[in-house]
Amino acid sequence: MTISALVLLVALALFLIQRFDVVAAEREQVLVEHGFARQIDELNAVIATQVDWDDAIRSLDHKFDADWADFNVGNYLYTFNGFSHAFVLDSSARPIYSAVKGERSDAAGYAPFATVAARLIPAVRAAERQRGPFKQRLGKNNIIIPPIQTTTTTQLAGVTYIVTATLVQPDFGKVLPKGDRAPIVVTAKPIDKALLGAFSARYLLNELLLIEPTVKPDKRQQIVLRDADGAGLVALSWVPRAPGTVLRQSLQWPLLGGIGLMGLLAFLVMRRGGAIVSELIASEARSRHLAFHDQLTQLPNRAMLFERLRLMLAQLADGDHQLAVICVDLDRFKDVNDTLGHHAGDCLIQTVAIRLREACGQNATVSRLGGDEFIVLYRCSSQQQVADLADRIVMSVAEQMVSEFGRIEVGCSLGVAIIDHPGVEPSEALRWADVAMYRSKDSGRRCVTFFEPEMDDALRARRALESDLREAMSDGSLHMVYQPQVDRGGQITAAEALVRWNHPQRGAIPPGIFVPLAEETGLILPLGEFVLRRVFAETSGWGDLRVGINVSAVQLRSNGFAALVTRLAAQAGADPANYEIELTETALLGDDPVTAANVEALKRLGFSIALDDFGTGYSSLSVLQRFSVNRIKIDRSFVCALDESGEGEALVNAMVKLARSLGLSVIAEGVETEDQRQRLLACGCREFQGYLTGMPQDAGSIAGLAGIKSAAAIEALSRRA
Repeated sequence: MTISALVLLVALALFLIQRFDVVAAEREQVLVEHGFARQIDELNAVIATQVDWDDAIRSLDHKFDADWADFNVGNYLYTFNGFSHAFVLDSSARPIYSAVKGERSDAAGYAPFATVAARLIPAVRAAERQRGPFKQRLGKNNIIIPPIQTTTTTQLAGVTYIVTATLVQPDFGKVLPKGDRAPIVVTAKPIDKALLGAFSARYLLNELLLIEPTVKPDKRQQIVLRDADGAGLVALSWVPRAPGTVLRQSLQWPLLGGIGLMGLLAFLVMRRGGAIVSELIASEARSRHLAFHDQLTQLPNRAMLFERLRLMLAQLADGDHQLAVICVDLDRFKDVNDTLGHHAGDCLIQTVAIRLREACGQNATVSRLGGDEFIVLYRCSSQQQVADLADRIVMSVAEQMVSEFGRIEVGCSLGVAIIDHPGVEPSEALRWADVAMYRSKDSGRRCVTFFEPEMDDALRARRALESDLREAMSDGSLHMVYQPQVDRGGQITAAEALVRWNHPQRGAIPPGIFVPLAEETGLILPLGEFVLRRVFAETSGWGDLRVGINVSAVQLRSNGFAALVTRLAAQAGADPANYEIELTETALLGDDPVTAANVEALKRLGFSIALDDFGTGYSSLSVLQRFSVNRIKIDRSFVCALDESGEGEALVNAMVKLARSLGLSVIAEGVETEDQRQRLLACGCREFQGYLTGMPQDAGSIAGLAGIKSAAAIEALSRRA
């Protein structure tokens, strides 16, 4: 009986091992099928992101822009996502653009894909007709259009491709297709070693490779990839994990050791099997946790946020509560990264996450949307409850953090959207909170703003101004003027270059509005390059007359900035010795090596350095010495104070003496009255700039005032301008 029982147990164990392998293989088969479908969906989403927007309609449909197609379709899809072929077809399915491996090619590159594309295009056109005309949503600033795409696989020259046809559509609806048929973008991504390697690593597959679909090797699993006609092209084949077989092999020698050890071996089998199952369950739990949680803070991530937000919005149908969506954004978080490093920024993010959880308690969901932005979802019954929670968040985040990097202080700006009715989309709710948060930023930071409908109008106006600024750099709306700088005798010694914007509809827009907008939206680098290019072109014939050029902290922190300045000066034939780079004090703070390298390179090339708005920032002596500043510019606020009290004169006198002791020249800005000039002379200041000494003027006027009367120089100046 004992032997029979043991034999039965062994037989049962072997049966269970075999079944364990079968079940594991079946589950892996389903996992791979769903995973490959998800892979295609992710690739399609990448393509839709590039072609479903207003700029795509403008550049591919209204007036075809090959450079735009190079950057946003051919090069982008190949560089970042591995699409080896990209084509743009017009309304008649004729190729008007072709890119192979990120480089523009002739139409012959489309010929191999023409047949498979022809199978996909009818479905796209049918969906386009069924979609109907575009309709703006009431109360919204955009239109929602699901992507129109069809995908198949094909095989060309022994290479298997995933081919997708995507209809070009608008996103905000400001630019609509010019006809009934929009262009179609056809893309092809090879199923190569890179894709197979990434897919294998993602789903933990062993020995993943492509084989003929009619071949079914022993001990391997496979899924067949089919073309548009349903015919099998190739098969993804892999060796399934066999936890049961591994277990049996590990017990082979003990089984041969004798029937007397069967009991012990059975016990070991159970323990080993339990460990494997526990490991698989734990691995699945970890994978799910990673999929829905931010790795740095362990807070719910964007995916879980949208899932919970969608559920909480649907529950508003009960009508007994409201939902507050609170957007929390740290103030000047970038300064922490720039001055202390990204590790300090990560430590700060982790600390803020802990403080938010403590401030919000169990009744709110705290998630990290990305970067230094957090979202809090809070069920409430009144606005006062939300206001109290928001105040707790502001106070909690504002507490000083003591770390290995020293004491760090940051604040946060909050935007709150309170929703009391179902039917609002999650993305719209988040956008409302985001709009309110930016209003808090504009209001001075460290404050709370509740969303109001009129804020949407302000945001649209801001985005319109941003778009107009992009166009202004090429349509002639931006131009340069120059304000003279004179010595005590009234002779022009230099001029400061100033950028001006004459908007076609709004008229003159002050630099105090569009320059900060450029810094916030990332346009400061192209705007700075525009200014440098124009100034060098317009002033290279001015001889020894020095020209001051303002440079922002963002430009100075840009790799290769000094090289850019040198190249533009060389192209215009400008002598660096005649130009002065004007920097603010805050641009030189911190230990940023890129900033230091750019300043050092500019000085080595012959440019002089001026410290603009001196006295309004930190005014650190170490900055003056460390960067070998050539000149300081006394800020206009101190010049205005000369008319008010003797304290202003004492401050200016101290600044002049400081500059003299360090061997620096000094100039006063904002001189508007003769009395101010006389007081500055009494303090020892010998150079002046302001409305008293000269208004900003165009390059030709400054050249005339400075006595630059060479006909050749004037002609060269006009030709460059």
